[in-house]
This record gives sequence, C-alpha cells and structure tokens, in this order.
Amino acid sequence: MISDISIQRSHEVTVDVVCEFLPESKKKLVVLDVGAGTGRVAEEMLNRGFQLIDALESSEQRLAVAKKRSLYDNYYNCNIATSRLPIDDGVYDVVVSAEGIGERRIPCLALRELARVTKPGGVVVISLKEEHLHTISEYVDRLEPAMMSLQTDGHWELLAREVVPYYSDGKTGLVFAFKRCYLPGAG
Repeated sequence: MISDISIQRSHEVTVDVVCEFLPESKKKLVVLDVGAGTGRVAEEMLNRGFQLIDALESSEQRLAVAKKRSLYDNYYNCNIATSRLPIDDGVYDVVVSAEGIGERRIPCLALRELARVTKPGGVVVISLKEEHLHTISEYVDRLEPAMMSLQTDGHWELLAREVVPYYSDGKTGLVFAFKRCYLPGAG
C-alpha cells in the first residue's frame, strides 16, 4: 500500500464513486486526475488497483511534489481555466476531480474540456464541498446548470449526484458522476 501523505475522506469517497461505475479491471483504465495537487487521489487509486494515471495541475509547486512521489505516468502543468488542454479527444477512460472544482477554482467552462478528453463510455467524477455551490461566485447558480447543459447537448449523461455527509473538514460534499456519450463530431 502506498502512503506517505494522509488520504482524506473526500478522496476516498471520490474514488469509491469511480469504482462503483467502473467495476472492470482497473489496471487497464487510463485516468486523468484534474487538479491533481500533490497526488492524494492518485495514491488512493493506486491502492485500489489503478495503474495508468496522469496528472493535470496548474501549480508548478504542487506538481513538483507529485513528481517526487512518482504517482503519475504523465504530468500536465497547464491551466484548464484558460486554454484547451494539450490532450487529444477521447483519451481517458476516467476523468476525476476531487476538489479541483471548488478549492482550486476550475471554472464551469472547463467542464466541456473534461468531457472532450474522456472516451465515449468513459466516466467523469467530480467532487466538491456542497457549500461551494453557494459561496464561490463562479459556481452559484452556474455549476449544476452547466453540467446539465452538457447532458442536454449530448456530451454526457448524469449517472449520480450523491450528497456525502462529513465529506471534508466535517462539511457535506457532493459527488457527481457522468458517462461520456457517443456524440459524432463531439469535442
């Protein structure tokens, strides 16, 4: 078992939801950890049998820590908020973001990029503290409508919206899971 930093309940819950919707062999699934930070989600995923994990993180310092820990196969130091990711369409079986939306302020517009880099049939799992829907101006009355707009447009389908007590720091969290749709010409 890998462990040199503490895994928080928020990371465990996020990976629980990934595993719920992808019961097949985790060894072959390709994962993108968005807002990867120092690698807590990757650590939890590796402990559960995932092996092919890439990191996307805008902070060079956090990414440097993750690199020292050798948790990821590829490291992307870029800001999903301001540009198209340097990743081809439909690369990942799983795209996961635990507190990337919320703590790291990934904007609503970036949701389209998360869908774009996910393979058709793949899963996107996003978790955040529930309070962020009401306290971060980027998300107030915008985040969930943006998620549902991508569903209406056929980019993904909502699989779950789970309310999680004691998600992080004793606060309630939300975990969203989406299945990437087969959309001809989508990006």
